[in-house]
Amino acid sequence: MKKFLIVLCLFAATAMAAAAQEKFPMITIPDDVTEPLARARYLSDHFWENVDFDTASDALIEEGLSELMPILRIVDYDAVTASWTAAVKQAEGSKTGVAHLLTVCRRVLNDPAADTYDEERYRALLHAALVSKKISKADKEPFQRDLVMLEVNNVGATATDIEMVGADGGKMKLSDVNTPVTVLFLYEPGAVDSKLERFRLSQARLTNYLMKAGGLTVVAVACTSDAALWEKNRGDIPAEWTSGYDASGSIAAEGLYDLRVMPRLYLLDEKKVVLLKNTDSDGIEAYLYDILQSAARQQQAAAEGQAAAEGQAAAEGQAVEGASAAE
Repeated sequence: MKKFLIVLCLFAATAMAAAAQEKFPMITIPDDVTEPLARARYLSDHFWENVDFDTASDALIEEGLSELMPILRIVDYDAVTASWTAAVKQAEGSKTGVAHLLTVCRRVLNDPAADTYDEERYRALLHAALVSKKISKADKEPFQRDLVMLEVNNVGATATDIEMVGADGGKMKLSDVNTPVTVLFLYEPGAVDSKLERFRLSQARLTNYLMKAGGLTVVAVACTSDAALWEKNRGDIPAEWTSGYDASGSIAAEGLYDLRVMPRLYLLDEKKVVLLKNTDSDGIEAYLYDILQSAARQQQAAAEGQAAAEGQAAAEGQAVEGASAAE
């Protein structure tokens, strides 16, 4: 028995050492590829070529993702798509490779609580992987559900209309708001994270400036059908915001918005097209600042153009007057 335990301990120690020494098999970028973006594109295109998905562990794939994600965040979307397509092709060399890749990526990229959360890159992977014939219908199902949720309310799409009940018992819809910009604040009444983000948004300088000027509306929707809970916490919401609660519970029940993490903030234009998705008050402030700076530059350029045109017209008028006097 003693010998057996010694052998077992040695086996376990060897296995742990091997696991500790396991390194992601990085590729070598050719020496003649020197431009930084070109090197990033080459790496993203060939990243998985040395990976054997028959033997790759979860830890190995996670290590690879930690190296790959910073690269995928600097290349364009076509490069992201090409990278995932190549990854899926490599994974198809193993019977379970595609499902394995998706499972690890789901845990790393699709968990809102994780530091590595990146739904845009995860969505691109799903588009590349779910067309593969090397993954069974049953294995595809959870990832297909993920994709359906990730396709909702994306930047550039019209935000799903929702109805809420206000303090007076009246109903209103998101589409009823007619200011040029709308901040949609989906929150959990009484929750600490929702209170913190509500406070930050209430202190946001540009957001409040535009709201007072009539150019922006903050719509705060409590994602609960519990009227008593909403009423108890209604005082948390600034009086100048438009607020209410989801009396029907349809936002969560019908998956109208992704509520896995609360609160959720969206920035919408006058037609309720999504400008920012799952952002925060800092992100909204930065976006609004860029808009105002761009508008100021355009206004200045227009003023300078008008001044130049007026100056040219005045000069031409003086020339005409001078010619007439000479005659």
